[in-house]
Amino acid sequence: MRPDGPRERVHERLVKLVQRFPDLPLGSVDTRGLDPRDASFAKALESAVLERWLTLEAIVRSRLDRGWPTLQPAVRATLLAGAAEILLLDGVPDHAAINESVARIRRNLHQGAAGLVNAVLRKVAALRLETLAVDDPDAAELRTARNGLPLADGRVIRLAEPVFSDEEVRRLGEQTSHGDDLVIHWIAAHGLAMTRELCLHDLVRPPICVTATDPDTLRADAGDGGPLVAHDRAGFFVLDPARSGVRAFLAEHAGSRIQDPASAEPVAGAAGLRPNVILDYCAGRGTKTRQLADAFPEARILATEVDPLRFNDLERAFEDHPTVEVVRPEDLKEVMGRVDLLALDVPCTNTGVLPRRPEAKYRFNRESLASIATLQRRIVRETEPFLAPGGAILFSTCSLEPTENRRMVAWMERRFGLESKHASQRFPAGSPGDPPNAIHDGSFHAVLVDTERPGTPAADDMSDAELMPEAT
Repeated sequence: MRPDGPRERVHERLVKLVQRFPDLPLGSVDTRGLDPRDASFAKALESAVLERWLTLEAIVRSRLDRGWPTLQPAVRATLLAGAAEILLLDGVPDHAAINESVARIRRNLHQGAAGLVNAVLRKVAALRLETLAVDDPDAAELRTARNGLPLADGRVIRLAEPVFSDEEVRRLGEQTSHGDDLVIHWIAAHGLAMTRELCLHDLVRPPICVTATDPDTLRADAGDGGPLVAHDRAGFFVLDPARSGVRAFLAEHAGSRIQDPASAEPVAGAAGLRPNVILDYCAGRGTKTRQLADAFPEARILATEVDPLRFNDLERAFEDHPTVEVVRPEDLKEVMGRVDLLALDVPCTNTGVLPRRPEAKYRFNRESLASIATLQRRIVRETEPFLAPGGAILFSTCSLEPTENRRMVAWMERRFGLESKHASQRFPAGSPGDPPNAIHDGSFHAVLVDTERPGTPAADDMSDAELMPEAT
């Protein structure tokens, strides 16, 4: 193993992450200087650990004769990565994964730690009996059994022993790598059957979805041999990265953009409005901004973002755009009280897009949910003065949680005298084994209209107690 190879890069990052879990930061392994094959392997290995952290931890714990927290961070990182190679990455021989792991620990720590890693990973490898295809008659039952390890592509590994919890709710979280708080919260909100569907959905590989100002211009690339396949949602296509790189495809197809169908629904829900001035306040890197520009070509659109890195990306994306102006938040005073459509794609817990944001499923709890709701209220309070009389707010999230969605809309109605004209919750679709064109994210949006509000709001802010999700 090279001292600075792909496994070493992943190991260095995981050593830091195991000390922060479950509060995992955004970011990814540094692949600079690696050849394309090694860079691809490093990203795949890191993704496998992040996506199935609790699953891997449960399996490794079952093979240990001591407590997981007592192990040094480097040992925990090595065991997670080694187990991921053995169980989740096709094409890596068990002996290679074990030998590389042992050599790394021997080099970085000591022989005693290397012996432990060797023994545990050999036991992990011995657990794998067979891998059932998605259409195997026994796969469905094994997927929820204590010795079943469901995979992202719908296959299921039969393990030699029942390593997962005998308690159904805990087992569901372990098999699909969801924290207890999130699983229990979802059961209370949606029931056990829906929770199981949501947890399994979060194992899928999210497709690269493409649409365009005029989606019909993309149909020619969806034929035999083309890089696109029509998505189940009209106007969207799935891009096969093996046939065309994302950047190359976008450069060759003017007006096209990468966007999940659920993410596109909020702007589509505002289609009946006729705004002259639009403010996209939480613009991120501009996906919805571009969609707003397509939907309202006659409107003046101001886009802003408080995060400096995303703001810089936003500026580059809309340089010389005919209708979109990228403005710093502190320079928006001139449109105070003049905005006809205020687009608020606010921060949220991301529970509708967990296949894309796996770190979010580990830090979810009642306190973090209430904190996000408080931040959302602050953003609404700070931006509502921009709204012109008779204007509308387009409020959207990529969350499934009522606290962030419908309860927030109810608060805006009471607090600012707005009227909700349209609200929609889209749940994620697709399970392991489904084709990419059947998979999409979850989202929520609502259009709230100012019906000539009175000068003083009729209701006060929700109290902290009101914002807290119901006890479960």
